[in-house]
Amino acid sequence: MIQQTKNQGIFSMTIERIESLLYGAEDVAASTRFFEDWGLEKVESGAAGAIFRTPENQTVHIRAADDPALPASPEGGSTLRETVWGVADSDGLDAIGAELARDREVASDGGGTLHTTDETGFGIAFRLADRTASDIDLPQYNVGDSTPRMNLPIDPDMRPRPFRIGHAVFTIPKQGAAEACAFYRERLDFRLSDRAKDTGDFMRCAGAADHHSLFLAHRMVKAGFGHAAFELGGFDEIMLGGKHMARQGWHTRTRPSRHIMGSNLFWYFQCPCGGAVEYFADMDRLDDDWEPRIFEKNPGYAMWMLEDA
Repeated sequence: MIQQTKNQGIFSMTIERIESLLYGAEDVAASTRFFEDWGLEKVESGAAGAIFRTPENQTVHIRAADDPALPASPEGGSTLRETVWGVADSDGLDAIGAELARDREVASDGGGTLHTTDETGFGIAFRLADRTASDIDLPQYNVGDSTPRMNLPIDPDMRPRPFRIGHAVFTIPKQGAAEACAFYRERLDFRLSDRAKDTGDFMRCAGAADHHSLFLAHRMVKAGFGHAAFELGGFDEIMLGGKHMARQGWHTRTRPSRHIMGSNLFWYFQCPCGGAVEYFADMDRLDDDWEPRIFEKNPGYAMWMLEDA
């Protein structure tokens, strides 16, 4: 296991964020239309698939589920086939490759990306992070004598655009769950944020402050993809974006709500690529002074939830 020293600002293998998501979809056309409606920039599309990009230069790739070049998955049908993690520098990328090659096959595609699988069999990959700083309009709220929105009414026709991919969630079997979580923490330097012993581990990569970059939920008896989360600027953007998705005929997975662990606002939609996608905003941010909370029982899914969306 690679030894790392915390609180130095630089790690020998710092993973910063999700760089890309690769889906295998049984209905490429519907999946392409979904992410168009979701608000992502379409880079290219065709019968064989599509590519979308966030303002922070993360990508979503859609390919036909029967494409033989796709990585294998623990579950069949439309699903996420590979999560690509962005690494801070080439030394870190080399360190990850050497570490994981000790007990599993690690393949380089010649373009600087390393491909392998985690303990559950989910496809994971690593390449240099290539972040573009996005010009985010921070939410402004008038409270008392504080009036940042002086003469600035909210546009009811605003079309929200997610500016980044925040996290991914997977379900894993209870048997082997401890080893599956330890793989990310001990070998890839993910940090534990919260643990519910009856549910799973919320983890963040070393180069990120989000409450979680990854959640492994061991509530199921089989492995599967849960959801990917895309950040918006605040509550109004979640509501306007979600209402647009509903008007386009996409199935809502939840009502708009605010989580307990992570504290983020959210609204989930069923995705034709597999699993769900989440609009989220106002997630907890943590640093290395944070002490992970260990819950014997999950404290609950949401602190509040709208009854009628």
